[in-house]
Amino acid sequence: MQMKLTDMEWWMKRRQLPSSLRRRVRHFENQRWSFMGGQDDMEMVRDLPEGLRRDIKRHLCLDLMKKAPLFKFMDDVVLDNICDRVTYFVYSKGEKIIREGDPVQRMMFLVHGQVKRTQWLSRGMVATSTLEPGSFFGDELLSWCLRMPFIDRYPAATATFTCVKGTEAFALDAKHLRYITNHFRYSFVSEKMKRRARYYSSNWRTWAAVNIQIAWRRYILRTRNEAVAYRARNHDRLKHYAAMFMSFRPHDHLD
Repeated sequence: MQMKLTDMEWWMKRRQLPSSLRRRVRHFENQRWSFMGGQDDMEMVRDLPEGLRRDIKRHLCLDLMKKAPLFKFMDDVVLDNICDRVTYFVYSKGEKIIREGDPVQRMMFLVHGQVKRTQWLSRGMVATSTLEPGSFFGDELLSWCLRMPFIDRYPAATATFTCVKGTEAFALDAKHLRYITNHFRYSFVSEKMKRRARYYSSNWRTWAAVNIQIAWRRYILRTRNEAVAYRARNHDRLKHYAAMFMSFRPHDHLD
């Protein structure tokens, strides 16, 4: 660890990185050390025989993957293939995992930490939510993999995801997720899986929440026996809320 930090310091000095970037690099390295204890498990098993590597990764990852509601009831053979292909990531506080509009290249599953989801709506308003361990995001990629006919272009992220504190996550890259969905398509297009994917998707939850809020405001305005002046005063506010809350309905393979 000390040797690596020394090499990193030399490299940052040689490249003349600004002090703000140097602090972020140091913070990340310290964060990774605290989570991983100075060892990269995935790197350690990378060159082992395929069967041995698969069994070790299953031992390391299976219980964590089963905590993700999306995978909780999947067959063991599907979970074995997922465990063999996941990648481990560590993020420090304040780091953006993905930005709204960027191409989604991996699907993330939180193990520890918290991630804030931020989505820009109409008229500069913002919808936010917090993702806890067991949550996932990047499910646009799941829809992309299952879409028929297949389109080679990556989907765009519908929100920005920022670490609230140090975060550990497993990820499935696009090529690995496509391999799994192609070979085990029956597991991803079942009715139970469809309902579970929508229920736990941060995109669908945000869409549902904003529509519930606008419906509630319409109900209150329609049923309250308020003065005409109150109605007139809130008419413009209602239109503002409608523009703010009516975000686009998420698209997925379930339609």
